[in-house]
Amino acid sequence: MSDARGAAHNEPILVTRRQAETARFCFLGEFGYEIISWIPYLLYLKRTLGLKLRTLSRPGSSLFYAFSEDHREAPASLIGGVWGEPASYDRLRRRFRSTRLIHPGPDMINKRRIRVEGVEWTTRDIHRPIAETNYVRPDLSAVEAWSPIPGRPLVVLNNKYFVQWPGTFDAPVNYFDRASLVALRDLLVQRGYGVAYNHFVEKTAVDEHRRLDDEGIFGLDAATYDLRSRYAETTCPADRNRLQISVYNAADFVIGPQGGNLYLPAVCRRPIFLLMRAGEYVDYRELGRLYGVAVEAFYEPRHLLNWLGSTLPWRSEAPRTIWRRTEGAADEPHVVTDASIHASVIDARERGGRDIGSAGRAEPIRR
Repeated sequence: MSDARGAAHNEPILVTRRQAETARFCFLGEFGYEIISWIPYLLYLKRTLGLKLRTLSRPGSSLFYAFSEDHREAPASLIGGVWGEPASYDRLRRRFRSTRLIHPGPDMINKRRIRVEGVEWTTRDIHRPIAETNYVRPDLSAVEAWSPIPGRPLVVLNNKYFVQWPGTFDAPVNYFDRASLVALRDLLVQRGYGVAYNHFVEKTAVDEHRRLDDEGIFGLDAATYDLRSRYAETTCPADRNRLQISVYNAADFVIGPQGGNLYLPAVCRRPIFLLMRAGEYVDYRELGRLYGVAVEAFYEPRHLLNWLGSTLPWRSEAPRTIWRRTEGAADEPHVVTDASIHASVIDARERGGRDIGSAGRAEPIRR
């Protein structure tokens, strides 16, 4: 038995405790929607009502559903866009004929109402402020941090190359090309960072991936690392997910193009600096607020490079003053020494505030 027809007609789904514990809560859509909207609701049901939930999601998703009494993984061929395609949920009925499947509806701004024991799923639009009603933020800090570049503070540089919004664009729009990758690598290494390059391709039923010329840039020396070499050694999606989280947990900050690749770093409470030629900035502003991390967005790689060049101190230089902007306060001078070299970027993680974030762009370093 499935609620696919209810999804198609946006009918409300009213579920009792007994029904919830015999049903299976399913998600076959984009990871960003899952980690920002769906999992926080299920966590709330688990922690406040003490429900014994059964769940189903993408390959390798068990790590995110540790709270589930019985978690199953669907094949990659069923994983679609946004909240998931109704046809994919329909196909699950063949495997779970005697089980009620509870899942999101098909709309971009999800109109489907799911209410379990009177507790409603409320975060059905991730492109607006998140009220955190019936919502528990995921915590991935238990995954042990691992850096492939010991001895240097770590930056993770994400990338992707597939067609987004095919009705609007006929080619990838949010990505770093080869020249930008080389420039970012050189700048970050010059400033004393180690750079882990993360171009991970998740197989889905809808994404049209293209080939990007990004081989032979990272992993040629001790200051850089290409995570694809480590992915090649993993045997299952769960290992790849754990690897990504462990590297994010070790990073000082994460750079990447707009998209779901930057949701997980925010959940790991790492500052994120994103390239966004197209997309919704409110998504990342809300992630910064929810997880207390710095967020900066740039239209083009050159804007990001200019900002990093004027913001990241040189590790070898004598103490100098940068200008820090804090919410509700005027710019204040802050002396940077080699021992506190990363304070302008990651101090937000330790203090729960934002030095460089949605409150406004940090002013360039005053030399």
